[in-house]
Amino acid sequence: MKHLTLGLVLSAVPTASLGQAVSCPDCRHVASYFKGEGGFIGTVADGAAEVVFVASCGSVSITGEVLVDDGTAALLFTGRNGLACDQDGGSLEIAGLEDGGWYWITDVESSAVGNLVSKDVLDNERVKLTSAGEGVSMAMGMGAVFMKETSSGRVGILPNILPEPPMEALRKCGFDFQGTVGTDAAATADQANARYTRRTSGCEMGDGKTITLATTTNTFTGARVTIPDKGTVVRPGGTGSVVVTIDLWGNGSGHFTTAADGHALHGQPAAAATDAGRGYRLTGVTYTAELGTGPSGVDLATGTKTGGITMDTTTTTNAVTFTIEADTEYCRTRPTVRNNSATVTVTAAMSDASSVTQVTPSVARSSTATGGVVGGTSFTVVCGS
Repeated sequence: MKHLTLGLVLSAVPTASLGQAVSCPDCRHVASYFKGEGGFIGTVADGAAEVVFVASCGSVSITGEVLVDDGTAALLFTGRNGLACDQDGGSLEIAGLEDGGWYWITDVESSAVGNLVSKDVLDNERVKLTSAGEGVSMAMGMGAVFMKETSSGRVGILPNILPEPPMEALRKCGFDFQGTVGTDAAATADQANARYTRRTSGCEMGDGKTITLATTTNTFTGARVTIPDKGTVVRPGGTGSVVVTIDLWGNGSGHFTTAADGHALHGQPAAAATDAGRGYRLTGVTYTAELGTGPSGVDLATGTKTGGITMDTTTTTNAVTFTIEADTEYCRTRPTVRNNSATVTVTAAMSDASSVTQVTPSVARSSTATGGVVGGTSFTVVCGS
């Protein structure tokens, strides 16, 4: 059995608190009941430089450092070392231990053992322990009761803060899929037929931030492909073209449509996976774009082809599209090889204050002085092999 050296280094002079308790902001554990003689033992926490304590009894508080042996700290509080408390209402706080430490109180006939508890639980609801009558005395501590059977002298420390079951993680605010016709009494026929209802309570609200989503269509499979921010798009050759669509969605952290009769999928990124769902993108968004960056950047204008790229903000509702075609100034093999990339930077903004309140929480945006920006993305058009 490992031998533990029980020791301490006390402060030079006990601190008379004069009615004002000594503060120990780093003390995370306490003895639920502290009176008389006993001791404690615990494992030193990772990263702890030392294990220290504050023992308070009446108007006097004593601080000290506990000696550590092979990662374990142990300390006796006795009359000989001056740490035993002979008054009600004493307290023992400790810093530098992991959870799982314990302590004991030695009475005349026997000893009682209890857990060193985290100070974080002391504000939890406490229960009234059942009384066994005059034959068992009960002395209140901090989150525990010291009990003593008068006839036998047996003692115990019984917690009166019950464990709380873990809280279930809240679902994100947004929508519920009914599987059948929606039951929301305020739902429009469109919402009921879509079989979705808003989830507005008992759920976690998000931060109001957005996703500026860029997608295109796979030429061979017809599947929708997401273009990540700063991703690439291959410029087609000949008479072919590639269309990139950009629209705005919530970031999935939790929101619901503000209007009670609005569609539950409004602004939900989950809806962006299908062509039908794309109709529920956020509205009231204006898009601007620039080809290139810095002094050489050129603003793109709707309907005007620049560098083989045509921007369109009118054909697709609440979205912007870029039709990318061949351009020999950027990509060609004859007579002189050209292999130039073209970066398109897109900014999404909501200049109208009412637009940001279409969902709850409101869409986060910059000040109107800086354009009311709510999102942005970029992609680079590169030449094919």
